[in-house]
Amino acid sequence: IPGLMRPGILLRFCRKYGIMKGKNIRRGGVGTVNEGLQEYAHRLRVMGQLSSAEYAELIRFRDGELLQLLCSYTEQIRKSRPDSSIMWVGTIDLTSYCKNNCYYCGMRRDNRFAERYRMSTEEVVACCLEGLEHGISCFLLQGGEDLWYTPDVVADMIRRICSLSEDVTVLLSLGEKSRAVYQKWRDAGATGYILCHQTANDSFYRKLHPAQMSLLRRKQCLWELKELGYLVGSGFMIGTPYQRVAELADEFAFLRQLAPDIMMVDTFLAANGTPFEQERNGMPDLTYLILSLLRLSFPDIYLPVSQTVELTDREGVLRGVQAGADMVLADLTPEPLRRKYHCFKGRLMRGQTGAEKLEKYRRSLQEAHYEIADIHRRIGRR
Repeated sequence: IPGLMRPGILLRFCRKYGIMKGKNIRRGGVGTVNEGLQEYAHRLRVMGQLSSAEYAELIRFRDGELLQLLCSYTEQIRKSRPDSSIMWVGTIDLTSYCKNNCYYCGMRRDNRFAERYRMSTEEVVACCLEGLEHGISCFLLQGGEDLWYTPDVVADMIRRICSLSEDVTVLLSLGEKSRAVYQKWRDAGATGYILCHQTANDSFYRKLHPAQMSLLRRKQCLWELKELGYLVGSGFMIGTPYQRVAELADEFAFLRQLAPDIMMVDTFLAANGTPFEQERNGMPDLTYLILSLLRLSFPDIYLPVSQTVELTDREGVLRGVQAGADMVLADLTPEPLRRKYHCFKGRLMRGQTGAEKLEKYRRSLQEAHYEIADIHRRIGRR
């Protein structure tokens, strides 16, 4: 733990968390959670919020017993809702081209190793038809900020998808655009828009992005989307280089101001051809903890299980749902294109929850006594 060995810090830590005189935390059930952390967790369950310092303590001194306790609380919230079923969202990765140069992203403009592609409107509609055949009616169109997709091209795509069925819901995640473009896509039938801010801390944002990109502009886009009536989603990554516990804890204060409808939490995965390609991947267990803290802090938010979790944990979907997620992302992108969307290192490949594996994940969730939403359920503001 950074700074733990400074004079006096170690002693205060040991006294506070009972690691002196035989009071070490035991391994076992929920009852073995440290009293201080258990108090914070209970207060979060009852009050729905903590101070940044208290969030930081839960994150910094997390362990399996604490996560188990938090998951038991998120299960109580799930059962208390009128509709506690798990929704499927079909993701379609339109393009691997991007004009931006984010340091962590395999699609960054200067990545010479990235394989580039673009999908046509006909290909996208075909993916949505396949999703409908598998009982998926909510579709997320995502991709890099590719100027080839003009506002009119995307608007036509949205209208074509919405015409497939009255049950269809279209979500977008296509980056920073002007207010006029957001309005055009809203008028075409888009229901929601996800724009991940990555961090609410400006100095940390500059460590992840080139100088041409602005956190202020990104936040402005989020507020404009809310004003236009979108279901607004945002999000951040867990385990990026330079990320500290304090930055993670401060996210909750910003999210309380923004009050998003959807929250996306990604696990950082090092991508080839990026400045961060030699960095270590993020830890799934920390992602599950953040998911549970988000569910307890914002009980009505839509919380998807990110596909990056499934890439590093075979049981990522189930564990994400147990932590409080109520959406599962199914990759409907044609399989030959999935590997081109990111340039992850080693054997990590996109699309582990593709359409061809939906039945497997349905069975695993149902065996764990989770109800799956039917095709007629539409996403709306809670």
